[in-house]
Amino acid sequence: MNKNNQIRVWDLFVRVFHWSLLPLFFVAYLTGEEKGPLHRYVGYAVLGLVASRIVWGFCGTRHALFSDFICSPAKALTYLKELVTGKPTHYAGHNPAAAWMIFFFLANSILVCLTGYAAYAAKGKNPSLGFGITFSIVESAYADDDGKREHKGKREHHGGNLESDREDDDDRDSVWSDIHEMSAQFMLFLIGLHIIGVAVSSRKHNENLVRSMITGNKDMYL
Repeated sequence: MNKNNQIRVWDLFVRVFHWSLLPLFFVAYLTGEEKGPLHRYVGYAVLGLVASRIVWGFCGTRHALFSDFICSPAKALTYLKELVTGKPTHYAGHNPAAAWMIFFFLANSILVCLTGYAAYAAKGKNPSLGFGITFSIVESAYADDDGKREHKGKREHHGGNLESDREDDDDRDSVWSDIHEMSAQFMLFLIGLHIIGVAVSSRKHNENLVRSMITGNKDMYL
């Protein structure tokens, strides 16, 4: 094939998102066992980044729009078969396999962040962004001491005790923590598949996808 010209495909936001999500995830992954706030704040950053990408998917530039690349699973499977046969269809933007990879990245990133948040809240802590703003998606604690005393009184009146409350909280924390851990491991699996996919697609299409995601341009061929 003869080189024809270069076209602008990836806008600045898409490139910043792509090269920011990976290091943020690995920072979060490596700080998961630490007691400091870094892991939690990086999680907030990932969630904000993903939310921004979702918004950009509806109002961004042409190849950033979900409508430009989201397709059926059948189309993605057809593309993968074409890669195997050596004659894959070329796409200016994301190919069908990459489109589904993006969907899994976004969905799993949200799952990782929300389950991590839920596990933290289930421990009886009060997650915040560090600016006095607190949120709660898990009802693991009561708002004030009066609420706690009232709850304790009801538990004692009905034969309950605080120990069983703690056990319930521990069980709930364990469930959220397990899901959080599994989704984080699944993210590593997705990253591995993505790297393999980029390498294979670059070779089959005779283009440098890594460079394209840096410059925003793609080589078009006759």
